[in-house]
Amino acid sequence: MAEVPTFNEKKKSQTIYRNLWGGDDLHVGLYDEPEMTPFEAARATTDRMLKLFPKINRSTRILILMSGFGTAARYIAESQNCKVDCLNDDEVQNAFNQAEIDKIELTKKIIITFGSVSYMPYAPDTFDYVIAQDSFSITDQKEVMFRAIHRVMKPEGRLVFSAIMVKDNLDEKVMARVHELPVDDLITLPQYEQDAKRGFFQQIYSIQRDQHLPTHFTKLAEILRANEKELVKQSSKAFVEERIKACEDFTALGNEGALGWGILLFQKLNG
Repeated sequence: MAEVPTFNEKKKSQTIYRNLWGGDDLHVGLYDEPEMTPFEAARATTDRMLKLFPKINRSTRILILMSGFGTAARYIAESQNCKVDCLNDDEVQNAFNQAEIDKIELTKKIIITFGSVSYMPYAPDTFDYVIAQDSFSITDQKEVMFRAIHRVMKPEGRLVFSAIMVKDNLDEKVMARVHELPVDDLITLPQYEQDAKRGFFQQIYSIQRDQHLPTHFTKLAEILRANEKELVKQSSKAFVEERIKACEDFTALGNEGALGWGILLFQKLNG
């Protein structure tokens, strides 16, 4: 299991990732065209998720879990003209998000709340839809997460999330490499389905796009290398090299078929 990042490590990560590719998204993107940037691909992921919801209007309330720098939240609030709640446990990211919200005058549409899956300070039956962009991949509390979402979601509400997944029946050597990745707990698609059932959700749709995972991390590694000298000045050589190695490891495991990525849609079961 990966160690919990310290505050200084989080600050370094934010320095490295934010705005390197023209946006603040950190999740895997849909690279339908090979020349797409990580920013463009991440936006394509958000657009594809939105298409899985039956109807969005001014009264629709959407919760984005581990909302990061808030790029998806601001885009959704503007493009869909709806209400968006951001739940995130990083004060630096939340401050950045709030400043951007103020700048583009979205304060009446977006609310930021400090919290996590273990503390979701919302009343039951609050949200129509919930979105999580790769945040299931970095928590070892997946069943807890499903149950927490179930509580705050309206009857027959929908949950859509993207996730990096490990494949079934990998040998010990490959699994050892997977466990070295800087994420808490990667699981298989069947395990997600089981955890969702225990959390009172039914899967109704899935989109498997395994090939986009190595593409994403290859592009991130290229960007990190291209900016390596400046990034080392802002953090440290060891820290930047660790991030590049992580991208290379994700790429290799994706190309070998040990890891996959996709978008999963679930509906709340009532009663």
